[in-house]
Amino acid sequence: MAIKILCLHISENQASYRYRVEQFLPFWEEYGIEMHPVSITGKSYIAKLRLALASKEYDYVWLQRKPLSLFFVALIASRSRLVYDYDDALYARESYLTGLLKPTQPGSKQTVKRLNTILKRSSLVFAGSKALADYAQGYNPVGTFLVPTAFDKVCSPLSGTGPGGTITIGWIGNNLNLFFLSLIDDATFALQKRYPAVKFSVMSGKQPQGLKTQWDFVPWSKEAEGQWLHSINIGLMPLVDDEWSRGKCAFKLLQYMAHGKPVIASNVGANRAAVLHGVSGYLASSSSEWFTALDSLVSNQELRCSMGEASLKLFLSTYERQIVQERIAVLLHRHFNQNLGICTNEIV
Repeated sequence: MAIKILCLHISENQASYRYRVEQFLPFWEEYGIEMHPVSITGKSYIAKLRLALASKEYDYVWLQRKPLSLFFVALIASRSRLVYDYDDALYARESYLTGLLKPTQPGSKQTVKRLNTILKRSSLVFAGSKALADYAQGYNPVGTFLVPTAFDKVCSPLSGTGPGGTITIGWIGNNLNLFFLSLIDDATFALQKRYPAVKFSVMSGKQPQGLKTQWDFVPWSKEAEGQWLHSINIGLMPLVDDEWSRGKCAFKLLQYMAHGKPVIASNVGANRAAVLHGVSGYLASSSSEWFTALDSLVSNQELRCSMGEASLKLFLSTYERQIVQERIAVLLHRHFNQNLGICTNEIV
């Protein structure tokens, strides 16, 4: 008999939904799991109440990222087993924000209170990075598990890393995260002056502003993303070393790695697990380290190829969709079999 799960997820246009919910949906039947996804974003109070009341019809309610009110969390947890999945440090202020926080923003008192309550009341917590798992274990030490964000296999990922053509250094991300490019602007600008033929390409919702480095802008679209990732030769992921960034799940790196690209990333959080320093890419902590890493890869084609191959190997062993989905399925079935017939209506 399949495990029945009601998945209450965030908006379909969010990357977190696409890679922590949507890409798994066609395959759950293979693992003896019946998943019913419902977007909870923008739902009215009455609609949320109906969903919470209907939770008794499911073995689990999978709540993706959104910190629901304490009332709805208590109602769901009293009628079913709650699984909470999160991939951002909702307990921390976002790196690029200043001033007073809105109640719904990460790091606000309301969000932190809701998050902590959800973690306590959940039967299982799936945390996207070690930092998130460490935080969750403070409230749910037994039911918390590290489940990295996954990415599907890519056809012919290593083509494009060989000889010929212009070297392209790439960064992909949403508009708010363009902020992080300023952290490495001195290093990328210096490299651009040394190697004028090297291209810098950014895929996002808008052109980066106020930088010395000249970035070629490619508007993001779901359809164009794969081709853009295929076209670059080196992938970048700069971050600030703060609580918000330490909670990130290194997803940019996974995208580059799946396409067999060498990577350079800030020596922060999940990046440390996703990059084998000196083997699949480089971890950098200063502008000079960023420049040295960039210069090393730009000037050495053989190194780009070998590091790209190592990136792909690490991706396939740890972050590929099937690997991650199998881990989730094992955790769900193990928990279900251990708690068969028991409704987890007490605080964990």
